Amino acid sequence: MAEFIWFLAGCTGLFYLLFIVPTKWLKVERVDVPLGIDKKILHLSDIHIERNRIPSEKMRDILKREKPDYVFITGDFTARERYIPRLEAYLTAFRERDIPVYAVFGNHDYRTFHLSLLLREWLEEKGVSVLINESIELEDFSLIGLDFYREDEYGVEKAFANVSSKKPSIVLCHDPNDLAEVNKPFDLMLSGHLHGKQFNIPLFFKFVDKGVLAKRGIYQGLHNMQGRFLYISKGIGQAHWNLRFGVRSEMTIVNLRKKGKNV
Repeated sequence: MAEFIWFLAGCTGLFYLLFIVPTKWLKVERVDVPLGIDKKILHLSDIHIERNRIPSEKMRDILKREKPDYVFITGDFTARERYIPRLEAYLTAFRERDIPVYAVFGNHDYRTFHLSLLLREWLEEKGVSVLINESIELEDFSLIGLDFYREDEYGVEKAFANVSSKKPSIVLCHDPNDLAEVNKPFDLMLSGHLHGKQFNIPLFFKFVDKGVLAKRGIYQGLHNMQGRFLYISKGIGQAHWNLRFGVRSEMTIVNLRKKGKNV
């Protein structure tokens, strides 16, 4: 009996080490993109607040240390209306430092039509600007929010309608596979959705269909896609299961460094 208890304890400990620790062990990725802008972005994706083990205190520490100019969130806040208030701790951390926050929605945010309406209203009351096939002109660049989860065949046209051609342009879009649908020029797309696999198993995306990019092995990090930069976050929360294997939760610091500046 004692041997069985020790075996069970060992299995539990191993499971915790392999599958729970990566969800709590936050990695701050750092990316330099040569857009000629002296600005710093904190990029979050796939918060999945109902399956998220990163405390707001850690967010506060990162904000204090990094001092980003903007926070960009690329979707999947939650899949259930009852979990929306849990986002408050993160949003309070942003408000405390008076950082502008812009966001787009992901597929989980559209689990129900009512969820998307309620979530947008709640986020905007808390100071988050949600971009749904629209753009905003910021001081140094144009910011475009694409929302492919609303069936709008003119979504891309609407989103880019008022974009300045004189500034660099950044696109927020939850699913990086939607890059193929964007026939407008831009400099950088920030996305998520793929969770860096979430379970780092060989040939994972050969059996789990997450789109063309994932099948090509493009599911995390920075990529130059024929002159357009694409960054795919591994996400800060988890989808479906509150577990990760070989893939840590991520926040990303994106430096839009001036051209010619040393990395």
